[in-house]
Amino acid sequence: MSRSSADLLLCLEAGAWTLGTGPGARRIAFGGATPAAALEALDAGATPSRSRLQVVIDDSWLRYLVVRWPDGVRGREERQAYLAHRFREVHGVAEPEWTFAFDRGPVHFPVLACAASRSVTEGIQAFARTRRLRLVGVAGCFVHRFNQLQRRLDSAPGAFGALAVSRGDRLTVGLWRDGAWQALRSQNVGEHGAQVLRQTLESWTLRTPGADGAGVLYTLGIAPAAPAGWRTQDAGDAAWP
Repeated sequence: MSRSSADLLLCLEAGAWTLGTGPGARRIAFGGATPAAALEALDAGATPSRSRLQVVIDDSWLRYLVVRWPDGVRGREERQAYLAHRFREVHGVAEPEWTFAFDRGPVHFPVLACAASRSVTEGIQAFARTRRLRLVGVAGCFVHRFNQLQRRLDSAPGAFGALAVSRGDRLTVGLWRDGAWQALRSQNVGEHGAQVLRQTLESWTLRTPGADGAGVLYTLGIAPAAPAGWRTQDAGDAAWP
């Protein structure tokens, strides 16, 4: 979602909320409070009622999966049940503490799914409801950045593409081919982001049938680091939009 579609941009960082961008942004650190409780301390004058609110959540608060629907899994309820199974299997997270969502557009192609702490999502909804704001979107940092850059990304037939977003100690990398997601990984990497990024791409392309090891790597907030044969493109920094 573009910034122009919302009046207010609220971002959940690893340890604080920020409202707005640039020098005038308001920042509220958590301290010993929960993210939801910290929102209550935000000056009501900063959120005029009926404003359109876009929320972006740092990837450290989320879990991601690329999901390929098995044959026979159809309908919303069956897909939600399969998602719950996969997130429990891969990330060890489950309802009711976590809530799951996925891209509802593609049916046959792999889809990108996300898990978020229910306390965070319910806190955001309560904040919007109490302040009489119109919640127009909630997205993870990686997805938000991908959507902003999508028109610049190579999705030619047969082409590999990857986006790497680094914020703090967190690195999130997504791989696509023919416009369809192939894999996504988000993890804390400390000072080893470049090494982890290169190894991740090498591993993914080796496991992909018919891969020739070539593609375009777009990076945000990290020096381009890709296996031999890949082209790299610096897409900017990973500061909040």
